[in-house]
Amino acid sequence: MQTATDLAYAREIPTVPINGPFVSLLPVSMEGLQEFHEYSILPQFYAHLEYPPFETIDESQRYLEALIHRSYAPEAQYWFVCLSESNKVVGTFGLHNLDIRRASVEMGYGISPAYWGRGIFTTAARMVVYYAFEHLSIHRITAKTSARNLASIRGLEKLGFETEGVMRNFYRTYKGEWFDAVLLSKLKVDE
Repeated sequence: MQTATDLAYAREIPTVPINGPFVSLLPVSMEGLQEFHEYSILPQFYAHLEYPPFETIDESQRYLEALIHRSYAPEAQYWFVCLSESNKVVGTFGLHNLDIRRASVEMGYGISPAYWGRGIFTTAARMVVYYAFEHLSIHRITAKTSARNLASIRGLEKLGFETEGVMRNFYRTYKGEWFDAVLLSKLKVDE
């Protein structure tokens, strides 16, 4: 098992699948492009994001290529959230902004609106939190979400994340509208 100190000397957060009975987390790859694109064009997916929906598969491909590239950096790893039965891609989860000295990392995520309310976020988030605490020896996980995204806030709180504060006018939509973010965190000692 690697520790946060060991990661200082590692090339990257290990690129490994994380398997569960309901969903699996598979390292992002171009193999999931078509299914990634299916929800990347849905306007409701962007209700709490800064960016407009993708319109073409080329836009989805460029974004996915960026996630894959970031996954080769030492401070990030992104996974597709896949249904275990079919391997259908229904979202992404990531750990990024790894801070070795502080043993902290930020968690980011997005689930297809077609799969909201089915427990997929909760299941995948538990798997990522467990992986970060138990396999990477992370001490602190943070997550930022739109202050208007009450479902995301409630989902994180259900997992034991606590609100640390509001980041005023942190996000800016592509239309120029500013909106607040909520910063939440979970410590390993909270487990």
